[in-house]
Amino acid sequence: MNNPRELPREPAVRQCGPVEMRLPADPELASAVRLSASAMAAAGKCTIAEIDDVKLAVSEVLLALIEHGSGRAVELSMEVADSRFVIRGVTETRDFDRSHPDLALCETVLGEVCDDHSIDVVESELRIKAGVPLERNHER
Repeated sequence: MNNPRELPREPAVRQCGPVEMRLPADPELASAVRLSASAMAAAGKCTIAEIDDVKLAVSEVLLALIEHGSGRAVELSMEVADSRFVIRGVTETRDFDRSHPDLALCETVLGEVCDDHSIDVVESELRIKAGVPLERNHER
């Protein structure tokens, strides 16, 4: 840096979190969770397109947990690490129907914005994981 008026370029920070949340199974809270995810993605120097994908994935994970859970609290974890934004969620479930049409739509959406995702039931817990790919080399 030869010009004293020039700002130094810093390499893109690609790590943020994890941020963990425990919230009631209330779909009205989806916008607050999306806002948190957006802030994390922005702090991780994600592009606007990546932030949009992150918000979509977070919405799908949260709403699937609420709609297919037992109505008890939902636990979420979100993290930016290197080239991925990872969302993990868990809640209690009673009668999980893998063939439910809403769940098929959720899997389709996650398949479009994520490089991997899973929806599993372990004993009485519904567990959803989604990883949104981020560009490997960011220069801003």
